[in-house]
Amino acid sequence: MNNLINKIGLSLKTLRHAHRAIGRQYDPDSITRVQNAKLRRLVQYCFDNIKYYREQFTKAGVSVEKITSAEHLVNLPILTKEQLRQRWWDLLPRELPACRVSRTSGSTGIPVCILSDANSRTFNSAAVIRYRCALGMKFFSGDILTPLKTPGMAKQDPHWTFLQGVHKTYYINPYSDDAEYARRLFSSLKKPTVIGITPAIRALAYKIRDGIFPHFQPRVVLTSGETLDPNVRAVIESAFGARVADIYACNEAGDVAWQCRLGGGYHINADNVIVEILKDDKPVCQGEIGEVAITNLNRFAMPIVRYKNGDRARLSAESCPCGCKLPMIGEILGRTGEDITLPDGRTVAWNQLKSLMNHPWVRQFQLVQNKDASLTVRYAGDKDADTTTLEHLLLYRFKSLVGDSISVTAERCDEIAPGPAGKTKLVISHYKND
Repeated sequence: MNNLINKIGLSLKTLRHAHRAIGRQYDPDSITRVQNAKLRRLVQYCFDNIKYYREQFTKAGVSVEKITSAEHLVNLPILTKEQLRQRWWDLLPRELPACRVSRTSGSTGIPVCILSDANSRTFNSAAVIRYRCALGMKFFSGDILTPLKTPGMAKQDPHWTFLQGVHKTYYINPYSDDAEYARRLFSSLKKPTVIGITPAIRALAYKIRDGIFPHFQPRVVLTSGETLDPNVRAVIESAFGARVADIYACNEAGDVAWQCRLGGGYHINADNVIVEILKDDKPVCQGEIGEVAITNLNRFAMPIVRYKNGDRARLSAESCPCGCKLPMIGEILGRTGEDITLPDGRTVAWNQLKSLMNHPWVRQFQLVQNKDASLTVRYAGDKDADTTTLEHLLLYRFKSLVGDSISVTAERCDEIAPGPAGKTKLVISHYKND
C-alpha cells in the first residue's frame, strides 16, 4: 500500500511540473529563463563535484560563472562516447544520490551504463506528459500497447503505470505469429496509444497489413529509437489508420524532442535539454546539417554536458503551426559512423545510402561492407515483391552511386533480426582503408 501511495504522490508531483511545462511552451521568454537558470546551476555543480568536468573546464580556461546561456556552451569542451566509456567513474559526483541504471543500446559500440537521479526522471516525465497531451493522450485514462521482443514480457498481464500518466500498459511480441493471442488482446483494448521503438512497431504494422494479426484503431502511434524514414512512416500509418508522431530520445539525455500533430519537425524540450548542431565541434549555420551535441539540464547523478551522441540533424528557425514556441529540430538524418568508405578514399554518406532503399517493396534493409570493400545489400522484401525486378533496381542504384570501384551484390532475407536492444544496425562495415 505504501508503495502505491508513493507512486501516486510522485505522479501528482510530476503532473504539477508537466502543467507548468505545458504553459511554458507558448512563452519563449519563460523557456529561455528556465533554461539559463538550470544551465548556470548545472555548470557550477559540475565544476564543484565532478572530477572529469573540473579537469576539462580548468584545462580549457573556462570561468564557470561566465556560462550563463546556451550561447556560451561553445566555450565548454565536448564529451564524446569514448570519453564517456573511459572516464565513467570520473563523471560521477562525490556524493552519489539515489539513482537508476540504464544502458545505451550499443548500436554504435560497447553499451554504457547511464545513471539517472529522481530530479532528472521527474522533469523528463513531465516533458513526456507534455507531448502526450499535445498528441491527444489524457493523463488519467487510456490504454498503452507496447510491442517488443523481450522474452517474458509479451503475454504477461497488463499493469498500471503512474509516472508519465496513469495508464494501463499491455505488451505484445510482434515477431511472434500468435494470432489468437493478438486477437484477444486487441479486442480488449480501448482506443490505445501504441508506443515503442520503430523496428518493433514496424514489425507489428506488417503483421496487421499481412492479415496475420487483426486490425485495430489506435489513438496515435509514438515511435522512437531509430530514424523514421518516410517509407516506414507510410507503412505504419497505413496499417493502423492513425498518425505517427516520432520521439527523439537517447538514454544518455532522455527525451530530447517530439513531433506534434501539425508539424514535420521536432519540438525540443528546451527547458530540459540544450541541443547543438556542430561541425568540427563548432556550431553550424542555421539549417545546416551537423553532429548533435546534447546537454541535459536536470541530471546530477551523472551530468551530461555537450555530449555528442552520434546522430546527425539540422535545426530549424521555422515556427510550428501548432503555436508551440519550443525551438525546433528540422530533420534527423541518422547516425555518424554509418557511412561507407571506397578504396579511392571517397566517403558515401549514410543519407545517400538510405535514400537508395526507398521502395514500397523493401520492408527492411541492412548494408554490409565486407573486408575487401565490396558491398552486400541485405533486404527483406514485401511478400508480393517482384524480387528480380527489385534486385535489378537496387543494384542499378548502388552501382550508379559507388561506380566500378567495388562490387555490389543483393541478398534477400525473410527478416533482418533486431539486436538485443530491439534495434537493427543499418550499416555494418568490416572494411579498413589503409
